[in-house]
Amino acid sequence: MRFRLKNGLSIGYKTRGQGPVIVLIPAIGCLKEMWDGVIAELEGSYRCIAMEVRGHGESDVPGKAFDMDDLSDDVIEMIRAIGGGKAIVGGCSMGGQIAQGVGVKAPEALNGIFISNTGYLRNDKIREVMEARAAAAENGMPGPIWTTLNRWFNEDYKKAHPEHVQRAYEWLINADPIVHAWSWRAIKGQGYAERLKSLKVPALAIAGEHDQSSAPAEVEAMSKAIPNCSYRMCKGAGHLSPVEAPREYASYLREFADKVTK
Repeated sequence: MRFRLKNGLSIGYKTRGQGPVIVLIPAIGCLKEMWDGVIAELEGSYRCIAMEVRGHGESDVPGKAFDMDDLSDDVIEMIRAIGGGKAIVGGCSMGGQIAQGVGVKAPEALNGIFISNTGYLRNDKIREVMEARAAAAENGMPGPIWTTLNRWFNEDYKKAHPEHVQRAYEWLINADPIVHAWSWRAIKGQGYAERLKSLKVPALAIAGEHDQSSAPAEVEAMSKAIPNCSYRMCKGAGHLSPVEAPREYASYLREFADKVTK
């Protein structure tokens, strides 16, 4: 399915289940299908809306670069139109950063947010890394793809679950390289840290035990800086925790959702 924004762009999404709404936003380069395992655990009690970011999957490619405010505004417009009331909004990696923007800009539309496998602070070194990833993407997706996959999945996991690695490979190799570069620059420019310190809705932070991109200590530190934010860790999982540990991830999300929607 597709939802047309007021700016004319269409956003791809799928919805399963019934009950209070949970909106799920994927990692950079990934599609809504990264949430299939989590949705299977939650759809008996919650209406899960898995969406795709601008330029990803079934979503339209915009005619110019976008920033994190643009991406979070897309989510806000979508939940107000099809969410049927207040929603829980969250995501993994870039999706978690988009959720931060939704949380600070539209608390009245939310029951809470969840942020997984990502942080919220920026410094010059981090910005340099993000810009290097953007520049690499502009030369074509085959260049950075294995650097990304090796960062997302450790060696043990790659050997145990080659099907998950192959699926992520296909998402990335088919990604628009310019959109991928724009996405990294949106991440580079993210700046919600100060506003998150006064977040007005409950929050949940989820880490992956073996995450090489956003270490558990980084995610836990973020949870301590955000008011009314709990912290959980998926054991044995890396950067794509919803893919690697969907049952455990969903259990944490259910625990949170049951608390903030009842």
